Amino acid sequence: MPHRRATLLLLGAALVGCGGREVEAPLVRSGRLGSLRDLFLFARADAAGGPFFLDCFEVTRGDWLEFARTDAGRAVSAPMPRIEQTDDDSLPMAGVDLVQARAFAHWRCCRLPREDEWSFACTSGNHNVFPWGEAGPQDDVRANTQDLGFGGPTPVGAFESGRVGESGPYDMIGNVAEWSETVPKWWFREDRDELRPVWSARRQLTVAAGLAAWALPGAPWSPVLIVEAARQQAPREVLGSAFSSPRDELVVERLAGESGDTIGLRLCTSPGELLQALARDRGSFDREDRRQLERFVRRDGHAAVLRSALAQSVDDGQLDAAARRWCAELLR
Repeated sequence: MPHRRATLLLLGAALVGCGGREVEAPLVRSGRLGSLRDLFLFARADAAGGPFFLDCFEVTRGDWLEFARTDAGRAVSAPMPRIEQTDDDSLPMAGVDLVQARAFAHWRCCRLPREDEWSFACTSGNHNVFPWGEAGPQDDVRANTQDLGFGGPTPVGAFESGRVGESGPYDMIGNVAEWSETVPKWWFREDRDELRPVWSARRQLTVAAGLAAWALPGAPWSPVLIVEAARQQAPREVLGSAFSSPRDELVVERLAGESGDTIGLRLCTSPGELLQALARDRGSFDREDRRQLERFVRRDGHAAVLRSALAQSVDDGQLDAAARRWCAELLR
């Protein structure tokens, strides 16, 4: 994708209107902040979990190729996408495990979605059955699922009639299924065969240095600690049907260490988490990154939710003084 980036930058430099007024060049989906171009704001009420941003597109092979060539990608043995045709970099990336997916999200200053966020986006706040609304006779051509019969992935964003609303995310259902951070509830409470990793994790916490003191008699361990101790034995929900799955099969479970040709990812973040990630990495941003940031903040509704998140971060002590000043300057 570097040649595309150079071409677009040259094109942008040439786009000058009458009287010398420069027309803003289109942003490119590359670099550390490339996903900012396509983050869509869901203004969810605070009582329901608060607002969040979700990428309009599944992570593409082109996105992943750039990451795989970085130190961050090599640190998690990020697989190189199989790009055999000119336009294959627009296909969704697949074949990555949870650790690799998390690393990519962190590199792009985001994270993976939780099931509640994905479901809210997919159903427009639980008002619809599918991203496009209610079920209808055209459903089979709105998403790349088994019902359509393509038998393989298609370029992200190809199904205009299947997106959320008029300007929301594409491929919430179909193409590839997507990693989430949600551990299914049944993992904690069903038959004993499934509970073995839970009991093992609890034993590890009981004997772990520095943690045994917190094991009060009769008090349960935090589910967060149990999941962390279980590591790859704790499954995660993988959301959205894949090209090989029926349209209605929206949730499956996979172990953290699993991967497959039908499992990809999509990025998500909250306003507060995004500000913290940006402030953390602020010294590494180049000129193109700053253009992404400036345009992102100017989009409708973004500045308001980010300013609210900044105020909350100050109250919670989540940002130091230098980070607060940087964020305030960004949102001025």
